[in-house]
Amino acid sequence: MVSRYFIVLMVFMFNSIAYSAPLVNSEWLEDKVCQKGYVILEVYRSKKEFELSHIPCSVYTNFYESGWRETRNDMPLMLPDINKLVKVIERHGISNSDHIILSAPGTGTYDAAETAALYFTFKYLGHNKISILDGGFKSWIKEWDRDLDIGIKIPSEGKFMANVNSNIIANKEDIKNIINNAGYIVDARPSDMFLGINMSFPAIRNGTIPNAANIPNKWLLKNETLYFQDKDRLQDIYNYAGATKKEGMVSFCNAGLESALSWFVMSELLNYPNNRLYESSIAEWSKDNSLPMISKFEDITEIKVYMDNSFSMKPSN
Repeated sequence: MVSRYFIVLMVFMFNSIAYSAPLVNSEWLEDKVCQKGYVILEVYRSKKEFELSHIPCSVYTNFYESGWRETRNDMPLMLPDINKLVKVIERHGISNSDHIILSAPGTGTYDAAETAALYFTFKYLGHNKISILDGGFKSWIKEWDRDLDIGIKIPSEGKFMANVNSNIIANKEDIKNIINNAGYIVDARPSDMFLGINMSFPAIRNGTIPNAANIPNKWLLKNETLYFQDKDRLQDIYNYAGATKKEGMVSFCNAGLESALSWFVMSELLNYPNNRLYESSIAEWSKDNSLPMISKFEDITEIKVYMDNSFSMKPSN
């Protein structure tokens, strides 16, 4: 009797752990497809592409057009009002009882960032039964005999109630409080933007926030795919970049999209506690001239110009 109870308990614990894993693979997904209680949300930019081929019974969404983000006070990609988000979720046929699996179609870092941003959205709304499909759609079609579906079906409306967790969002005051301490802030943008060589909308100043460590999203994924690096390698990457505090860290980028991937890795895969996402990111920070930014490339260039002039053999006038 005791042994039977122990076996049942162990099976339940195993299923609970697997059920809530932030990252799942296609083998795990196989027996969840088209099953009640599981919603596969495929994050496409092209509805036509989804209609041509997708995982059976999956639901189409577009991160930019389906209501997940909005422009507010000239700030792009902001989280909408809670009631708006709840309606978006319910339109996708999702209820509180569902386990959501997010899948991206392509191979680019923005595809991965979009799924991570949606993952963050559900976590912000207090929904913990959510996972990302490692490798995305291409991992599903890697096995030739897996079923595919065509067309598009509008799901029945779900029933969702939010339980907001605002502790995972940071603002500029939070950044100001930790800016003088190295190791707490992670810039998820490409290195050319971090160094101040280039900038991209909506930034209006070159460079980065002082004391930020640079960990571009490409570093977190394997060889231009949507497969994540393994945990030990991810840990080495953060250590190498100087993001060493492991608690109370904040990720940022241009507008809170790319940094969602960094937040996902630190919070969900490396299990760093109390990590936050600076939602407004450089879009807000760079517009306030009272807030400091550093351009490491410009600093190096100024030093080089100074040294060139100092050691010039040109005769003085």
